[in-house]
Amino acid sequence: MALSPETFLLVLSSIIFIGFVGNLLLKRKGIPQTLFLIAAGIATRWFAVLPSSTVNAMLPLLSQVTLAMVVFDIGMSLKVREVASEGRSAIVRSSVYMLLSILVTTFVFTAVLHWNLYQALFLGSIIGGEISMIIVPYMGSRISQQGLVSNLSLESVYDSLVLIILFTVLLNGYNENAPLDLSGLSVISSSFFQQLSIGLVGGVILGLAWVRVARAVGQSDYFYAATVGYVLLAYVLIGDISGSGVITVLAIGLVMKNLSDLPASLGLGVVMPAVSLNYISAFQTEISFFLRTFFLFFLGFSLPLDTLTTPQLYIESLAVMGVLVGARVLSTEAVDWRKSSKNRRLIETMMAQGLTPALLATTLVADGVVGASQILPIAALVIIGTNVVAAGGAKLFSGDTDGLDLGSLATIAPLVKELSQMVDGLEQGQLEKWAEKVEEDAKEAAPPDVKGKVSIPRLSVGGGKVGEFKVSKSAVPYIVDAIRKNRDSMPQGTRSYFDSLAEVLAKEVRASDG
Repeated sequence: MALSPETFLLVLSSIIFIGFVGNLLLKRKGIPQTLFLIAAGIATRWFAVLPSSTVNAMLPLLSQVTLAMVVFDIGMSLKVREVASEGRSAIVRSSVYMLLSILVTTFVFTAVLHWNLYQALFLGSIIGGEISMIIVPYMGSRISQQGLVSNLSLESVYDSLVLIILFTVLLNGYNENAPLDLSGLSVISSSFFQQLSIGLVGGVILGLAWVRVARAVGQSDYFYAATVGYVLLAYVLIGDISGSGVITVLAIGLVMKNLSDLPASLGLGVVMPAVSLNYISAFQTEISFFLRTFFLFFLGFSLPLDTLTTPQLYIESLAVMGVLVGARVLSTEAVDWRKSSKNRRLIETMMAQGLTPALLATTLVADGVVGASQILPIAALVIIGTNVVAAGGAKLFSGDTDGLDLGSLATIAPLVKELSQMVDGLEQGQLEKWAEKVEEDAKEAAPPDVKGKVSIPRLSVGGGKVGEFKVSKSAVPYIVDAIRKNRDSMPQGTRSYFDSLAEVLAKEVRASDG
């Protein structure tokens, strides 16, 4: 039956509105957005509010797009120098956590519950150690320990990447009917390294090419939209020549983000403009909102209602939760034993899962993989359970300090110098006018106890020294929302300046020690 435009628009608009409400509840009430979206999906299916055929028809169209954009976002989030210098504990802890989770889950479900090996490995690669980027920014407003949120944020990026690659390798082996024995593993490994090589080389070349384009036209309107189109095109084209589209878009993101850290002696002569990076990051946020909303909603929507009353589902889900909790505690105690007891307890509870397992579980459904109908409800319950654990851990073990020291607002200074060449919108009076407007809108939206804490840091475009600023953490969400509300009306230079300010505010909230 043909999909009518009216039905499609009804489903699309409903899901967007549900995502908006979920985001509002996260900011206003601290309710994890993941829980709300899954619950909304279950309720929508239960009461037959939306036609299931339309929702299901949207899944294949969005799954590959989402996979490409999630991996590109991971590449854009990884600063290789920072990972090498500051992220070792996060990488080691995450690696141990994932390895234990996947191996023990696979053993339990094959040896005890008698699943076949592919099915058990799919389950392990879907729920085996991810911590969600949805929950980490929220926790950043509650956690006062220095550097802890940045450490957890890096872990969430790293484990999502590893699990997506592992899942992709397994899915390729499954689709090629490769047995999981020595001969089959040899075939899978050979295929993977071929795809890895083509994808990596293609990604680096395409990334460098796009950076050169950005140097020429990166300040043009809608360049960020063109970047998304370029990334998706690269994902498809490299896949068509037997390469890994996932590795390609990861490499493009890494190249765009990290070229500035390469030695000048290499002679590449290209660096991604800061303006372009900020535009792309802002656009990625808007795309991620819808994709995250759809897949978490779909996860709840696609749960068979009769399955939710089956005791076996809860036994299997509790088994996975037991494995995850045990692996999280062991990995944290082994890697972070020098940290205080309170910090270790907090890290151990920060295990909320989100978009990655939802995307991978629904991808199994979209690809018609045998056993996907058993994996999907387990993944949904595990996502719910881990979010409850994380929310409880934040309340029990986090601090409640409110001050936010924005000494690193100085990082905007080089960008302001670059932007000042564009003239339009970067006169001091223009910036001051919009700062007052943003401040006024933020105060209007803020609750009474926060209104007095709203202030917009000012930065001179003249290149002078940047002073120290104090901004309340509780005021940051309202300031960022006010910036987003006004940005489309701002001149281009002003808009870029305030986009950068919003990014610094959000980053400082995550990394602040109060």
